[in-house]
Amino acid sequence: MTLPLFPVSSAYASGTLPPEDGHTIYFEECGTPSGRPLLYLHGGPGSGFSTDITQLLDPEHYRIILMDQRGSGRSTPHGSLTCNTTTHLVGDIERLRRHLDIEGWQVFGGSWGATLAIAYAMVHPTATSALTLYGVFLARQHELEALYFEGGVAASIFPDVFAAFMDPLTPAQRANPIDGYAELFQSPDETVRRDALTRWTTLEKAVSRLILDEAQMSADLSDPDFVLAHSLIENHYFRHHGFIDADDILQRAGQTLADTPIDIVASRYDIVCPPQTAFDFARAVPHARLTVVEDAGHTWRDPSNTQALLQVLNAHKDAS
Repeated sequence: MTLPLFPVSSAYASGTLPPEDGHTIYFEECGTPSGRPLLYLHGGPGSGFSTDITQLLDPEHYRIILMDQRGSGRSTPHGSLTCNTTTHLVGDIERLRRHLDIEGWQVFGGSWGATLAIAYAMVHPTATSALTLYGVFLARQHELEALYFEGGVAASIFPDVFAAFMDPLTPAQRANPIDGYAELFQSPDETVRRDALTRWTTLEKAVSRLILDEAQMSADLSDPDFVLAHSLIENHYFRHHGFIDADDILQRAGQTLADTPIDIVASRYDIVCPPQTAFDFARAVPHARLTVVEDAGHTWRDPSNTQALLQVLNAHKDAS
């Protein structure tokens, strides 16, 4: 049975957290104020949230909280890398929970949002009533190489797209394209900088869907603010392996999250976050429920991913 999407939820409240480290964090609340609290964490890092994600959530059941992470979306300063690490983001999430006077909330995230959800839950397990994850990513070297390096999954399956990504890099920069693009982002030539920012985001967008949605991709790339924050912040985090210790997470997660219900959705043809990491995390946390989607890519918008997430989130709804 195909489950219908819910209408996009309108915000009933919005605001900002008091500035910290020079950053002001924007958030919105939608759905039902008395509903089950659920925090959605967007990907990237640097993407900012889109209210489209609320189509997966019953607005009559959930109190949905959306936040733009540091430097992203409507949080300011836009695109800032200063005091922008995973530790800072985890701190912002906890400040938001206390600001909203929420005792505990379900945390839902995909891709980088899944990384951040795990990082938050590892520090604040008693505040995390449940974890719902898709496209699990732990920023290990082999995960980064799958998308950004020659010989990786993206280069093998999308050689034309990957060639365009590699084109502006010098032979020396090609040895580590992540560092190479960081250099391009600092070029004194504005044309070089803008071209590099666009190419970085284009690679991820072009390989994220099983069947490319050219209209959606064009819309994303036509927004210079989105491209700036997404490319700069994502590159910043990936140069530092997400500012996390993936091995430590995998070693401790089983015990730390033993009392946290966890659902994982992994897509067989996810080029951005290959499903191996979801399997690794599921093995580390044996009570996690792992759903493998056989005919989808990275994005939740791929129809089979949409259905899998609707089923998982509705199961949480019915169980609460």
